[in-house]
Amino acid sequence: KGGKFGERWAEICEAYGVEVIPVDIEYGKAVKPDLLDYLLKKERDVKAVFVTQCETSTGVVDDIERIANVVKGHNVLLIVDAITGIGVHPLMMDDWGIDIAVAGSQKGCMLPPGLAFVCVAQSAWDAIEKSILPKYYWDFKKMRKGLGNKTTPFTPAISLITAAGKALDMIKEEGIENVWKRHARLAHATREGIKALGLELFAGEASSNVLTAVKSPEGIDINSAIKRLRDETGVTITGGQEELKGKIFRIGHMGYVNDFDIILAISAVEKCLYENGYKIELGKGVSKVQEVLVSCKK
Repeated sequence: KGGKFGERWAEICEAYGVEVIPVDIEYGKAVKPDLLDYLLKKERDVKAVFVTQCETSTGVVDDIERIANVVKGHNVLLIVDAITGIGVHPLMMDDWGIDIAVAGSQKGCMLPPGLAFVCVAQSAWDAIEKSILPKYYWDFKKMRKGLGNKTTPFTPAISLITAAGKALDMIKEEGIENVWKRHARLAHATREGIKALGLELFAGEASSNVLTAVKSPEGIDINSAIKRLRDETGVTITGGQEELKGKIFRIGHMGYVNDFDIILAISAVEKCLYENGYKIELGKGVSKVQEVLVSCKK
C-alpha cells in the first residue's frame, strides 16, 4: 500500500471478504523485498501477495523480479497489477514465477480504456479451481471454457480487441526490448529536464519509466497552474491524488510518445511555472531535455 492503486488492491480484496494484511510503504518509496520476506515468515497462513508493478499515483516502480523471488520461497501466489507497467518495464511472467498478471489497454498498450488483459499461470489455475469466492462476469473457469471453443461467455469489446491487434503489431515491429529502451530514454530525458529546473523527483531512484512524479515548488498553487497549462497550451499533465493533492504533479511518457512530446511538455511546464511565480531561467529545462535526447540516441 504505497499509493492509491496499491490501496485499491486491498479495497478489492476486502470487498470480497478476503482478510488483508497491509504492507504500508511510505509514499514515493518502493517495496523492500526483505520486508516482504520478514512478513511472510511471520504470517504463515498467507495465500497470496498482491503487488503493483508501477504505482502511478507516486511514480514508483517496484522490483517485481526480486519480489517474485521472495514470494516463491514461501509457496504463495504472486498477483501483479501490471496495468501501467506492461509495455514499459520488463515483466517476465514465466521466468520470474508470476502467477497472475493483470494489465489494461489504456497505458503502455496505446489503446483507449476498456480492455483488461489477464495472464494466468498453471499454479494459479489450481487455486482458481478450488476458489469459493463469489464471481460472475470474470469467472475464469467460464472464460477459459469459452476460449477453448473460440468464443466468449459475454459480448466482448470487439472494436478494442481489433485495435489491440494493431497496437501489438506496432510493438512487435519495434521489438519489445526497443520499446523498453525507448521508454527508459524518454523517462531519463524528462527527469533530467525537471532536475535542471531545480525541481525534485518525488520517487527518486525508484522512479518509473511510465511517468515522472515531481514535488510541487513551494508557494505555487500547482492545481491552478495545471489547469492554466491545459487551457492555454493544450498540454495536459496531472496533479497528485488524495493526500498528495497539491503536493506533486505528474508527467506521463508511456505508450505512443516521442521526443518532441517530451520537449513540448517540459517547455510548457517551465513556462507555466515561470508565469506562476517560480523563479527559473527560461529554456534551461527544455535545453537539458534536448541535450539528453541527442546524447542518448535511439
